[in-house]
Amino acid sequence: MMRMLVLLCALLGAGCGGEQAAVVARIGEETIGQADFDAFVAGLPPGLRSSKDGRAADREHLQSMIDEALMFMEARASGVDTSAVVVHQLRAMARQRLVERYRTQVILSKVLVTKEDVERAFVELGYNRERLFHRILVHNRTELEEVLRGLTAGEAFEQIAARFAANDLFAKGGQGQVGWVGRTNAERRFGIPVDIFLGLPTGQVGRPVQLAGGWQVFRFSGDRETEFAEFIEEVDELLRRKEMRAREEEEFERLQHRYKVQLHPEGVDLLLGRSGESLSEDVLQRPFYTYTGGQISVAEGLRGLQAIGVEEALRDSAEVAERIGRLLLPVRLFEAEAQKRGWTEEATFVKWRERKSRELILNELFKGATADAVPSDAELEAYYEANKDRYRTQEAVIVHELLTPEEAGARKLRDEWEAGAAIADLLDRPGVRSHAGVEGHGVREHGWEMRLVQLYKPRYPELVEAAFAARVGELVGPIESKGGYAVFKVLRREGGEVQSFEQARRRVEASLRSRRENERIGAFIRELQEKYKDQIAILVDWE
Repeated sequence: MMRMLVLLCALLGAGCGGEQAAVVARIGEETIGQADFDAFVAGLPPGLRSSKDGRAADREHLQSMIDEALMFMEARASGVDTSAVVVHQLRAMARQRLVERYRTQVILSKVLVTKEDVERAFVELGYNRERLFHRILVHNRTELEEVLRGLTAGEAFEQIAARFAANDLFAKGGQGQVGWVGRTNAERRFGIPVDIFLGLPTGQVGRPVQLAGGWQVFRFSGDRETEFAEFIEEVDELLRRKEMRAREEEEFERLQHRYKVQLHPEGVDLLLGRSGESLSEDVLQRPFYTYTGGQISVAEGLRGLQAIGVEEALRDSAEVAERIGRLLLPVRLFEAEAQKRGWTEEATFVKWRERKSRELILNELFKGATADAVPSDAELEAYYEANKDRYRTQEAVIVHELLTPEEAGARKLRDEWEAGAAIADLLDRPGVRSHAGVEGHGVREHGWEMRLVQLYKPRYPELVEAAFAARVGELVGPIESKGGYAVFKVLRREGGEVQSFEQARRRVEASLRSRRENERIGAFIRELQEKYKDQIAILVDWE
């Protein structure tokens, strides 16, 4: 059943054409031409093709096309294709597509950042500065208060850090010194806001930073210059984002004048101190803002405020107008300008819009067909008991890992690791890193541990396979992995236990509901086949 539904979705890209010289089937006033059929089959990826051969496969593929045509016939008959929900969603999707194109082609083209701009920002924004970073890591508030009392009493930072040295893999020598950090690493690795990094006087203890595993008390003891080349890309990207915001603001101001934007005070008055339930539909459709060719209604303004969760907090008319204007007007004006440029009439946009319309219509039909697919509590518990072994916690292997570009370097690191070198010292070597520092797979406050799960196997196939095959405590590698050669040690294993019903409830409900929905959709399609059987004509002999 699921395969059939995917086949139906694949049809959205093919559709049924008009009258053709070779017609394979007719469904009401619609036809499926030989060219339509051939294009549909040719576009199917191998996994979605029929498992049958020859004409048997052709019949299965054709049935999928017929079923899709029947669903659109039903949508027209029931009014689903012109329903408010479909119209509203399609309008929102089209608006988003136009606005994204406008921002890319019109506004982004005006963004200019020179090398001189980057060099100046490198200094002005503090990227040219590294600071010698010291910290004390504690696990709870009691330990934090002990540290703060000691500092207040005049005890040396290094002495206090030594008492908590076991908590920190990256503080060398047991006295809290981590090393030199720039503004980016200070913020991303150690949770220190940029303004604190730039403004905290040397030697002064900063305000404690709460991390996932406890608290960090820190200070800086020295400063030095950094190399411009290391930060060119980062500073350039930051400036381009800033310039993009500025150019977008300029364009917004220009279009406000061109489209004669006007605020309607009575619309503001209607929103102040009122809820959506207290306003009639007629009142909700009154204008809040108008502009040439369109308006933002009171209802749209209210929905916008609700979406950002601020409507109850606003009581000032100017603030209400500003919030709604900033939230909704730029999008509407960019859309209006895109329409004026004729983008909505272009063939690619028309084709895209038709495809999205068909997707939305099918989605609404499926929602109606599966409305009663929600299982009861008793059914959920029975399904859980019958399939308990499916609901286990995710298995994970926790490792420390080193990654270098060359195999020889990884082998040397392994030798030093076996000889007793600390992971923190090895990770601090030039050219040595870890996948744990990439895309959130590891975090500083957890000792740079990397949590590997099977979900990561497509991205790191060799690393995940080797980790799941290794024993706890085993040192493995070098093995080739994404970005170089890895050496890792298995610290522990987690997961794999059968979850209780309450723990697994969401997964159980998703599984059972999915099965029910597939059954309902299958029954719905069979009903359509029976309902419209007199309007289906297969015009080829594929027996």
